[in-house]
Amino acid sequence: MTIGEALYEERKKLGLTQENMVRGVINKGHYSKIERGLENISIDTLFRIILKHHIDISDFFNKVKDNYYTFEDKKAEELKQKIMYAFNNNQREELRIYLNEILDLKEHQIFKYRTVIAIASLENNLSDLSPSLKNKIITKFYERENWFENIGALQLFSDCMKIFTLEQLDYFLEQLLKHYQKHTYSENMQERIAIICNNYLCYCYKQKMGGSNIQNALSYLKKLESTGHFLLYKYVMIYIFIYLKAI
Repeated sequence: MTIGEALYEERKKLGLTQENMVRGVINKGHYSKIERGLENISIDTLFRIILKHHIDISDFFNKVKDNYYTFEDKKAEELKQKIMYAFNNNQREELRIYLNEILDLKEHQIFKYRTVIAIASLENNLSDLSPSLKNKIITKFYERENWFENIGALQLFSDCMKIFTLEQLDYFLEQLLKHYQKHTYSENMQERIAIICNNYLCYCYKQKMGGSNIQNALSYLKKLESTGHFLLYKYVMIYIFIYLKAI
């Protein structure tokens, strides 16, 4: 679906004429051509229309993203869905097939690393991964000063903790938590950081290791709103806190 088609669909759902849709933003003639795909729309104008009518931004971009992906991007998205399904259903043979397809992609390096680590972890053979591969993954975080602003890097860090030494893990987590204590950020980003703290605490618990950021991670989770999906992370915090009191 193109942006024009998505705008048309949203306008119809709202029961608006083209004139009412864009009044105070752009002229109706220009907008009419946008809906028909005859003219482009600027990012500024698009956001003004979306925000004016309280259109769900995430839902809107999910409608149009496939039209702007490259062939390889589309393939990567399909493989992500297949991998997720295979993991949830413990389909190990399928996982190996999908892994080979993922490794054949020309780009999407972070997706490749995440999949390799996830499958190795599932099969309990992380120790069999080459030191070279582990070093390549860890080096990515040393090379990028602002890795904590990159969603792909955050996902990689969350998924690949088991290949870090505890010293490395604490160093990067400290960077991350210091950064997000100083900034205001979205609920989605709050949840990403919560997942990382959750994984870090579970990792320290399972490995019986006293990481230097345990209290910082607990404090982060404690400050989350006690609503909806954040409750899960707060329950983990309580469980780990009780464990720490017991040792």
